[in-house]
Amino acid sequence: THNNLVYNPQRDVFMHYRRATINAHEIRRIAYSESADLIQWTQPRSIVVPDELDPPMLYGMTVDRYQGVYFGFLQMFYCDDRLRLDKDLMLDCQLAWSRDGITWHRHPQRPIFLPCGHVGTYDWGMVRVGTTIIERGDQLYLYYSGANRLHTQMPGTWSACLATLRKDGFVSLDATDVGYMLTKPIECPGGNLHINAKTGTGGYIRVAIRRGDGEFDGEWLPEWSYDAGKVFAGDSTNYIVNWQGQEGVEPLKGKSIRLHFWMRNAELYSFWFQ
Repeated sequence: THNNLVYNPQRDVFMHYRRATINAHEIRRIAYSESADLIQWTQPRSIVVPDELDPPMLYGMTVDRYQGVYFGFLQMFYCDDRLRLDKDLMLDCQLAWSRDGITWHRHPQRPIFLPCGHVGTYDWGMVRVGTTIIERGDQLYLYYSGANRLHTQMPGTWSACLATLRKDGFVSLDATDVGYMLTKPIECPGGNLHINAKTGTGGYIRVAIRRGDGEFDGEWLPEWSYDAGKVFAGDSTNYIVNWQGQEGVEPLKGKSIRLHFWMRNAELYSFWFQ
């Protein structure tokens, strides 16, 4: 299956994602090894293994780095001789993510990130995402291969396919009614606060800034309160949050802060300072 190399600039190593060796029944697990020179490699070790929420086998995982986070497109293989699974012999993709490329996390409910198409279409049997996330304006391009057959069926056709997302659109924090989200303490880098978000009918996002240091942790800052801030409504991948009478968040540069989001019928994809 896929043998995927990703360069890690922080550690100056090449990370290799591959199928585990067949020793000790490790076939169809996700394994990892690394090298500084592409000649000497560490011994492969399993880093993602199936659990009780998974189908029996993890077929492979392609990995790319995006905005400082490693995203893995984990191929789920529904195959078990003892069971007749709902998607027997099909292959689709879940999303995994990692900060270091070694320790991986997945959504606790394991939603499918890229599903197969409807039966009879070009990708109804198997889908496998490629190795590179491509940014094009406000969209992300994910090229994938799709098959119009099951894993063991021959003949069949593999097609080169394209899926698109909004920028930063892998996951979102949603409020279907009214909700709040308070971040952990962040050292404010100054500049402006940007958000990538979308609201529905009657929806909005408001942002307040609170202190994040020591005994004053959580204390409200009147100059950056909800009332002083502009209300966001609409759909934008790069909206600058403003507070009345303030030049962005520059006066808070170097200080420990928390962002407090107040959301209604809204989806928040990302936020950053620039």
